[in-house]
Amino acid sequence: MNANRIKIVFAGAGPFASPVLESLLNDPGIEVARIVTQEDKPAGRKGILTPSPLGKWCEAQGIVFERIHSVNDPEFLRSLRETAPDLIVVVSFGQLLKEEILSLPPLGCLNVHASLLPKYRGASPIISVVLNGEAETGVSFMRMDKGLDTGPVYQMVTMPLSGETVMPDLELELAQLAGSHIGDCIRRIASGELVPVEQNHAEATVSRKVRKQHGAMDWHENAEILDRKIRAFQPWPSVTFAVARGEKTMLVKISQCRLIREDTGMEPGTVTAITKEGITVACREGALLLSRVIPEGKKEMGAADFARGFRIETGMIFLNGPGISAQ
Repeated sequence: MNANRIKIVFAGAGPFASPVLESLLNDPGIEVARIVTQEDKPAGRKGILTPSPLGKWCEAQGIVFERIHSVNDPEFLRSLRETAPDLIVVVSFGQLLKEEILSLPPLGCLNVHASLLPKYRGASPIISVVLNGEAETGVSFMRMDKGLDTGPVYQMVTMPLSGETVMPDLELELAQLAGSHIGDCIRRIASGELVPVEQNHAEATVSRKVRKQHGAMDWHENAEILDRKIRAFQPWPSVTFAVARGEKTMLVKISQCRLIREDTGMEPGTVTAITKEGITVACREGALLLSRVIPEGKKEMGAADFARGFRIETGMIFLNGPGISAQ
């Protein structure tokens, strides 16, 4: 190890990775020898090959990075041995590392995970935190092993939640929180001051990968649960309901809403009021005030404008999202 600087290889892909990498690049005590991310993937209706969010950020900053098919590829492993990093830092990367790479750096592989482990191991910890209405969350700095987020934890940093948090905002806050602590964490690992502590595996929970169908609206759920879903599933897959238009139905995504706890006494899905603030819709318990929506084939707009333009009236019943049957 360099007497003055700790050499790392950084592997990341999702938007959570960029603020952490930026902090490391600006840390005089750390040398970021290589930056690797996932290969470009098809995106949008036309399937245009698009860099990962981390790749896009690096391109915008003029920072050199590598696109790799797999960190476990023999050729990449060979080049990694030549780089000889002291530590590999993995943030929102989306690939499991095999034992050969986990044991390669003297300081091992450090994963930055966006939850308080052992809670919410897996693919969607931030979404799960919002969905379950947690009062606090944080980031965990974990020494990686062969399991999925099962390794011992060096350090955790917590933060309170307001109960109105939207997923992209929370993702950025947690990434910045991780970025503000990772340099010091790495130095304390290198000095031997931080020793990883085994997780309590009996208390582990797993956050599953989110699918498009998870965003289908069911007006027969409680408004509080639906409010969490709308905040958790931003910007994708978004919570979607349907509006009957003659013999056809139009799908509408909800991009912003406000929870109303008072019961309306109306059938779930019923439009109970239309004001300049938006459209109020009854749920099984409570109601939602929809303030911004994205009608199918249109750009995002205020719900009041949507009501005017698409002739939404009080008493109209909104339908559930795709795949959710009427009750």
